[in-house]
Amino acid sequence: MKKHIAIFVGTAIDDILSGKKTIESRFSISRVLPYGEISKDDIIFLKKSGGDIIGQAIADNVLYYDNLTKNSVEILKREYTDQILATNSYWESKKNSKFGTLIFLKKPKRFAFSVKFKKKDRRPWILTDGLKKPKD
Repeated sequence: MKKHIAIFVGTAIDDILSGKKTIESRFSISRVLPYGEISKDDIIFLKKSGGDIIGQAIADNVLYYDNLTKNSVEILKREYTDQILATNSYWESKKNSKFGTLIFLKKPKRFAFSVKFKKKDRRPWILTDGLKKPKD
């Protein structure tokens, strides 16, 4: 089981924690995290962009797509848009993607207190196995 930190903008975290958003989608032109690195039962910590980690969810199932085309992205949009809760502008921005990861979420949980996590780069996904532990 791996642990991940996923960074979100807008209302996505609240939608996950309320159970309205049941699939997290990540599309890209190149092969980047979480593609190929997330599996069933992995833990995903939910971090607000510029803010703290405020909850978590568990990966229930993961689907990977490569060699995507505009047509195949459109098919995924029609199939999963209600669970992803994505806007038309989101889908428009992803139409040229070549890689896609759909993460079916279960057991969303809001933490009683937020967890500070300093991040100074623009990565939208972090695999915690690669993080260095702080020195004592």
